[in-house]
Amino acid sequence: MSTILAGTEHLVAFVLVDSLGAVVEGLGTTFSVQVSKNGGAFAAGAGDKAEVSNGWYSYELTSSETDTEGPLAIVVTGTGAVQQNLLYQVVGAVPSPASGTYILTAAEGSEVLRCEVDDAEMLALLPLIDDYIKDATGHDWASDTTIHPKAKSAARMLLVMWHENPGMLANGQTALSFGLKACLAQLEAAAENFKEFQGVDGAGACVLMGASVGDTVSSVVGLVGVTGDQAGSFETVITVEDEIQQTATGDLSSNWYRVELVPVAEM
Repeated sequence: MSTILAGTEHLVAFVLVDSLGAVVEGLGTTFSVQVSKNGGAFAAGAGDKAEVSNGWYSYELTSSETDTEGPLAIVVTGTGAVQQNLLYQVVGAVPSPASGTYILTAAEGSEVLRCEVDDAEMLALLPLIDDYIKDATGHDWASDTTIHPKAKSAARMLLVMWHENPGMLANGQTALSFGLKACLAQLEAAAENFKEFQGVDGAGACVLMGASVGDTVSSVVGLVGVTGDQAGSFETVITVEDEIQQTATGDLSSNWYRVELVPVAEM
């Protein structure tokens, strides 16, 4: 018995023959399709029908016809043809389209896999990929205003690997390709350039452990109390070890920020 992933469109093909076993041609789309989900009553099929050739025909199951796990029975009838009975098994939970911001956009994911932008399997993988990369590198790359190109590269490689071989979802990094391992290692090193700190009341020094004199402040975004770009409230180059100078004169002591530094050694 063939399986179908729940909530997906699926094209089925079949041959129609007469009572003597000869193929029946020329029905076009006049044949009838009835669908029963998990033992329920048969209902008229709502998908697209087509005649292929040489007695072969096709019917495309809609996502609403595959949204229930269990046996999926299909009955096909046509003028001069004996009843054709098809049986499939619908498996897996109905994937929910990804919402929110991910390392890869749906458009980027569909380009990598050469699938539709609303492909349910691809969309379901996007948040899993983000979680994996975050755990592997120690940084939530999807939360950055500008996504690191290495994070996108790692996400593309994982998307292809997991889409082509879903069993790899349960494997550790030992099952990953050399290229992906190298990319994750580089991201892990880059993650050390992201640091969090608390604002102060009025212009002055904010504690930023690990900051070195001469480091460039690449970006500052709000985490608590404020959101978005906050770079205008702080110095652009670190002038004191383990500190970042707040240039804004207001009370920012209730706010937390994430800064990305470019080490002076890398410039």
